[in-house]
Amino acid sequence: MIAVRLLIVVLVIAVMAFGLAWLVTGNRAYLGTISRVLRFALLVGVVVALFYVVERLVLR
Repeated sequence: MIAVRLLIVVLVIAVMAFGLAWLVTGNRAYLGTISRVLRFALLVGVVVALFYVVERLVLR
């Protein structure tokens, strides 16, 4: 679970960095990058949740 927490921290830092870069430069490419990062994080979150559910079912 510590790995998931570290990934969440990295995600927040990345989104904040790209958001700040967009605010400073006005380049909309940073918004697209934020979108891709969030979609990837959602995908990883779903996969981790599925592994957790499968683990709980197997260990029952």
